[in-house]
Amino acid sequence: MKAIRQILLTGMLLPLSIGFSNAQVVTNKHFSLGTTGRIGAIVSPGIAGKTGKPLNLHGQGSIGGRLEQGDYFDLMPSIHFTPVTVKEDTTYIDFQVRMGVYPSGGQFLGNVTSRSTDGLTIAMPEAYVEARNIVGSNWSAWAGARYRRYDDIHINDYFYFDDHSSQGFGIGRKQTELTVLFPAFSDGGASATPYAYPAAGKGSTQTAIRQRTIVIGEHTINLPYQNRVKFLGEYHSLPAVRSDSIAYPEDKGWVIGAKLSTDLPTTKKGSFNQLAVRYGKGIANGGDGGNTFTWATYGAPDTETRQFTNARSLAVVEHFLLNLSNKFSLNGYALYTNSRGGAAATGKVRNQAGNFVYNSKTDLAVGFRSFVYLTDWFHLLNELHYTSRTDGDQPAAEMIKFTIAPTLVPTASRDPWARPHIRLVVSTAKYNTFASENTSSDYLQQAAGRNWGVTLGVRSEWWLF
Repeated sequence: MKAIRQILLTGMLLPLSIGFSNAQVVTNKHFSLGTTGRIGAIVSPGIAGKTGKPLNLHGQGSIGGRLEQGDYFDLMPSIHFTPVTVKEDTTYIDFQVRMGVYPSGGQFLGNVTSRSTDGLTIAMPEAYVEARNIVGSNWSAWAGARYRRYDDIHINDYFYFDDHSSQGFGIGRKQTELTVLFPAFSDGGASATPYAYPAAGKGSTQTAIRQRTIVIGEHTINLPYQNRVKFLGEYHSLPAVRSDSIAYPEDKGWVIGAKLSTDLPTTKKGSFNQLAVRYGKGIANGGDGGNTFTWATYGAPDTETRQFTNARSLAVVEHFLLNLSNKFSLNGYALYTNSRGGAAATGKVRNQAGNFVYNSKTDLAVGFRSFVYLTDWFHLLNELHYTSRTDGDQPAAEMIKFTIAPTLVPTASRDPWARPHIRLVVSTAKYNTFASENTSSDYLQQAAGRNWGVTLGVRSEWWLF
């Protein structure tokens, strides 16, 4: 019996051993763990409950400064591979995931759970594989979901030109990239116009989604005197659908843009200037709420055709950093965005979800952050912002905000990008009459009728890659 059992066991394992020996063995060489976040305590003395509320105008997100914005935490585990079949191969392969956690309702991250009312929002915006320098060539490729974005105005957390965060795939060679994205969503409130539509099923009507396809081409050219210009082109398409007697025709859009980046020769390295212009037409007129996704279509469609043919958006951004000495740096920006939906009216119009939304808006913002390096480990951050938001035919809501933030820098580096930071934050905002009377910020919604707002806090910010 023992001999028979050995024969049977050998017969079962032999095919497995043959399969393993013929399979390509991939060895994990490296593992890395990145993280970004901002967390701490903040209060608003002018609010009855003292709960810390953002001072920035509605519809602008972090535009106007982010030092008193809410908690968040991201964790980014990555696995890095190199081929083992060919020793001369220089291909680099990365698998990365990003997991984000954000509290809702103005609560602190450490005080809530996913079971709390207005508790935790958990997201996974990244899970992708990328291969670079494939077999020693200049080609690269990726597929999955990515936070695929480039330069930003950091003091506003504003990725102003080429934020292609979504799900899809792409290829690149040297300084040319081709990307195909498939963004579509439906999440209640806005119901993701123009994505969502009512689809009749057996005995009921359900919300279905139209899948947008975006083809993006980008190319960077190096110019003399430390200049680079990046050209951007996008084509967007939504398929036609029919729900009962309602037809939603095919809708399209396109984007063109250019960004000029210049390295500036200051006493201390790292200074630059960036100027970007982007124009979107049709369903590619997106960009609102502090985000610049061209696929987040703004406004409402034409009331008769249900299309965004006449929609458009112009965005212009100037951004600079001057590292003037070992004791002082200055970061500044100016941005202008003017957007219009597909409907004829500029005021409130009913969108495809049945909600009334403004069909035109203008954002204007100018701001500065100074870095005074008092010592290697103690910096003084100062910010001054002016922001304006005009919705439809209404007057502009305006805010002027000043922030002072004495900051501990444990890495003892006199650099605007040194992290982590531990900051004492004191922010004061002055609103115009229209903003105050129309409660045009989260702070004003709980301190109605005031022209001034104040927040106080101690917060940390970090990023490790």
